[in-house]
Amino acid sequence: MKRFIIIYGVIFTLAIPASAQFLKGKKAPGRTEAREKQTLVSAIGIAGGITYGEQIWNPEGPLAQERYRLSFNAAVLAEFFHHPHYRWRTELEYNQMGTRELLYIPAGQYTVNKTNYFQFNNYLKIIYKETKFIPYLLLGPRIEYLFMRSARVYPDIIGQFHLFQVTVSAGAGMEIAWRSSLRPFIEGFYNHDLLPSLQTVASPSEPITDINYHAWELRLGLKYFFGGRSDSCPPVINPAGN
Repeated sequence: MKRFIIIYGVIFTLAIPASAQFLKGKKAPGRTEAREKQTLVSAIGIAGGITYGEQIWNPEGPLAQERYRLSFNAAVLAEFFHHPHYRWRTELEYNQMGTRELLYIPAGQYTVNKTNYFQFNNYLKIIYKETKFIPYLLLGPRIEYLFMRSARVYPDIIGQFHLFQVTVSAGAGMEIAWRSSLRPFIEGFYNHDLLPSLQTVASPSEPITDINYHAWELRLGLKYFFGGRSDSCPPVINPAGN
């Protein structure tokens, strides 16, 4: 697992300066020198919502069947660069994950295996168009730290989960731009383990060979954009009037 974290760190370190050159773009007519010296950070914000996910056990355990768990998430975020179509998003997120367990004995009763994570998320943000309603796509990796686990079923197995996990996430959202520097937004994600949360060799005492987590997330949030709407595409200056 350590080698994947190192690789991720190297990629992230190289991606920021490379993205800066790509996202800077061409100088637009009519921009002032102050406009060119904008801060690297274009927006900061907060978000929160629901997480609906489950663990996929292969094969299923002998005591219960995994079902989706509905829980909550919250995040603080920052967006970088002022390109009208491409930005970089970084987040620190708290996410209640885990799974519900449908018990075989007593039949029909549910319990919960909780695995709560702090996440370091990074996305390429692709903006369709800078208008009043701004749709966008988000795609990128997450590094997750398992800081709390509480297992009602299979505590020995849940106790072996990796402390650090790498996942990949894709999402879509929309934000509303107006005269204010504040922009509300809504977005949804699909998140899936890039590597199993746990992978063991099958044995009579531990029949589980691998466990993967996947989830859907829905979030509402509010962003503060530096410069209000000035980061959108500048108007075309046409002295000839045609």
